[in-house]
Amino acid sequence: MIVRGNQRQDIFGDEEDRLAYLERVERYKEKCGFVLYAYVLMSNHVHLLIETPKMPISKIMQLINLTYTQHFNKKYGKVGHLFQGRYKSFLCDRDAYLVGLVRYIHLNPVRAGVVARPEEYRWSSHGDYLSDGTKSVDTERVLSLFSERISEARKLYRKFVNEGIGAGSDESYYKTVAQQIVGDDKFIEKIGARIDRAERPLRKPSLQEIAKAVEKVTGVTWEEITSRSRAVAAVYARGVMVGVWRELGHRMVDLQPKLRRDLSVLSRLSRLTESQDGRKTMRRILRELNAFTQA
Repeated sequence: MIVRGNQRQDIFGDEEDRLAYLERVERYKEKCGFVLYAYVLMSNHVHLLIETPKMPISKIMQLINLTYTQHFNKKYGKVGHLFQGRYKSFLCDRDAYLVGLVRYIHLNPVRAGVVARPEEYRWSSHGDYLSDGTKSVDTERVLSLFSERISEARKLYRKFVNEGIGAGSDESYYKTVAQQIVGDDKFIEKIGARIDRAERPLRKPSLQEIAKAVEKVTGVTWEEITSRSRAVAAVYARGVMVGVWRELGHRMVDLQPKLRRDLSVLSRLSRLTESQDGRKTMRRILRELNAFTQA
């Protein structure tokens, strides 16, 4: 989620303001029962990556932003709205997108030229992933995608984030694609209700079933998909395999040992399915899987 200052004005005047905002995030996290995966406070906007199992996100943001606006206006003798009336929110229910979003958020200060490395920026949750940090940030799920051993997970996480430095501003994580819906809450609910699930299998297919469908549609064997081949057809089938796996709700960490690639590679491969041809191929594979699971 991205929350911006009204007319792009600064929303933090000093460190006390940033602490005041984080105090409200922590307070309503406990009160509303949401999960906080990552955050970064920039001068005129905030990124929050949260999961809301109990309360609508609109209510949570209303509580945080309203009480912080009261603090800001009282302190600086201002009146009126501090934040834009609308904010960007999106659904993220895939592990590959989750780790990518965490990296995207934590690299914001680097892309903005504020710091050279993310660990130099105080006002993000990046430090929580590198050490025990605070209890307000829920790092367990993301770190577990890298390794079950916490020390190894932090090492791999740091490597994954550092690989993104210098890569530019990758806005793909905030695009409207099949796996993400961008807009406010009403927009998400409205569009989400319209998603056509007719081609989705009635049950979650196994790895063997997915591999068989990918082989049939692409003409590339499982052996070629799992090999080190860089042939165009093999790379494309590999990306389709990752995209279908993710689309059907499987965890990327479970596909890693099968394809023998790390999460950052799987994340890049999955983008092959965002093209028109990629989406068309995925639909064909989903129809094949639908036939398998109903046979």
